[in-house]
Amino acid sequence: MANLRESEEMEREVFDVVRQAEESILRAGRAWAKAVDDALPVRLPVLHQVVKGAFDFSEQVLAAQREFAQAMLKATRPVAKPAHRAPTTVAPHGAPRTRKVA
Repeated sequence: MANLRESEEMEREVFDVVRQAEESILRAGRAWAKAVDDALPVRLPVLHQVVKGAFDFSEQVLAAQREFAQAMLKATRPVAKPAHRAPTTVAPHGAPRTRKVA
């Protein structure tokens, strides 16, 4: 369970860093846009459509990849089950190995 908690904490930290970076970039973008607002002769609403389309497409690709991964897990489930084998004996680290003589 410690590994799961550590993994979740690391994910939260990564997302926090990404979010902070995005907020910094947005502040810089807003400042830049305000500074050049009057310099552009035409507004570009098409850019919003391009961004929306790109993210919509990315969502569709990600959904298809998720479906594929789930189908692969389902298809390979019989192989992925833990094997119920008899335990094997392994010499402890540093212990001499013994050989059976026939």
